[in-house]
This record gives sequence, C-alpha cells and structure tokens, in this order.
Amino acid sequence: MEGNFFLQKMSARQMALVNLLDQVQVTVESSMELMESQAQTTDGDLSATRLATRRLRVASSLTMNDVTFAGSYMDPSSCTLWVRYTIRRDTAENLVALKQAKALHQMTYDEEAATPAQKLRWIIDALARLNDVDFSVLPKDAGNRNHFISVFTARKAELEQRVNPGMVWMLSAPEPLRSTLAPRISSLAEAHGAVFVGAPCREANDCLGQAREYAGDRLLLIKAASRMRSGTLGMLQGTLRLGCTRFDVGTGAPVATHTAEGNVFGFHDKVLDWANLAETLLDDEGMSPVLK
Repeated sequence: MEGNFFLQKMSARQMALVNLLDQVQVTVESSMELMESQAQTTDGDLSATRLATRRLRVASSLTMNDVTFAGSYMDPSSCTLWVRYTIRRDTAENLVALKQAKALHQMTYDEEAATPAQKLRWIIDALARLNDVDFSVLPKDAGNRNHFISVFTARKAELEQRVNPGMVWMLSAPEPLRSTLAPRISSLAEAHGAVFVGAPCREANDCLGQAREYAGDRLLLIKAASRMRSGTLGMLQGTLRLGCTRFDVGTGAPVATHTAEGNVFGFHDKVLDWANLAETLLDDEGMSPVLK
C-alpha cells in the first residue's frame, strides 16, 4: 500500500470480511442449489425459480454490522497486517434465513414480469423460511417475528385474491416426456381458464398440497406414460396414455376420472409428435366432464 497504513488496514479488514462471508456462504449454498434442482419446471417457471435462487444468494451476504471485530496484529518483520472477524454459526445461519425471507417478500413487488402464481409461491416460501429463523440468537435490530409474519401474511392474502385460479393443472410424467408435453399442456390449461403449475409432482397428496399453495379449489392431475415399438418398414409406433383425474382440493377426494390412449408414428423417435397427440387425447369427449 506504499506505506499508507490507513489503506492497508481497510484492505485487510475487507479481505478478512470477504473470507468470513465466503465460509458462511458455503453453509447455505447447497440448500440454494437444492431449491433450484427440486424446482425443475418449464417455461417461465424455470426462469423465475432461477431468478429467485440468484436473488436469494445475493440476500445471503452479511455486512459489517453482522460480524464482530476480534482484533488485529501487525507483523513488524514483514509489515503484514492480520485482521480477524468472527460470527457465531447459528447467528450467521439465522441471519441468512431472515434475509432470504425478506428478499422473497420483496421480489413479489419488484419482479413485474412474474405471474401472480409465481409471486404467491415466493411469499409462501418466505413464510416457510421465516419459520426457520430463531430470533433469540439474532441482534435486537434484526426485527420482530410477529411483525414479519403479519406483513408476509397480508401480502399472501393479497396475492391469493389475484390468483384465484379455480382449476389447477399438474402433469406427472417421466423426463423427457414431461418436457415435451408441458408447454402444450400449459397452453391448453390457459385456454380452459386454469393455471398450469410447472413444478413436477408424482403422488396425488403431493400434487394436492401444491394446488392448495396456488389457492386452487380443483386439481386436474394428468399422468402421462409412453412406449415405442418398431413397425413395418422401419417406422416407429409411439403409444401415449393419459390418465386424468379431477380432485376436490378441499377434501382431497377424486371427483371424476378418464383415461385416453392414442398412437403417433414416425421414422425417428425425435420426430414423434407427442405434444399434438396429447392435445388430441385431452380433446376426447370423455375428457369433458373431467376438465370442467
């Protein structure tokens, strides 16, 4: 620092702080990556999830006010200045959780391109994250749990009024069939005045839980399965089976169900038009009582 002790001291403190924050970030980075991997959604939902994850990582950063200065030492032989900061692990983890909850809440206002359903999911996640925070280990200026719950709950109620989808559609299918069908099914759901939830689900109970998060009162669960076999002259025959069940979200009871099956042909598996076949099957007469 060319003999400038003030600059040397400021640089040493900054480097120590960065080193400490990097260690803290390691403790939460895996949970952020898990959040993104578990939300392998389609269309806008995937970008929204990645955006949320990215913003949460930013919100994980701590500041000078969150750490304790634990002293410094100047090595006279090398003029090296050592600076030490400390933070309790439980304090760091709870500060990070609180900042992530606040970031999710703020995103429901800042991200104008996000759908009301996406924003509703964020505020629900914010409340869940807030529930993990132990305020007893945080500084007094961190805030009050009841205040945050009140603010977040009010925002959730506001977004629920905007969403009010009535019918929620969800798709249960193996990859890559799911990726192929999801965009077309999402468009069909919109045409029926329903909301397509891109997050994958397998069992009915899991799907019903997600439908409740989106304030839906009816759930259309579409289970898709496919198989292929070789036909004549090298042509492939693909068979798609769609099983659709409508549930009453409040009671969790199935109300109506129908299964449709059809075939699609092609000389290569990559040209089999599964999405168009799925739309045809969903337009089957027997589907009408299930989709309404």
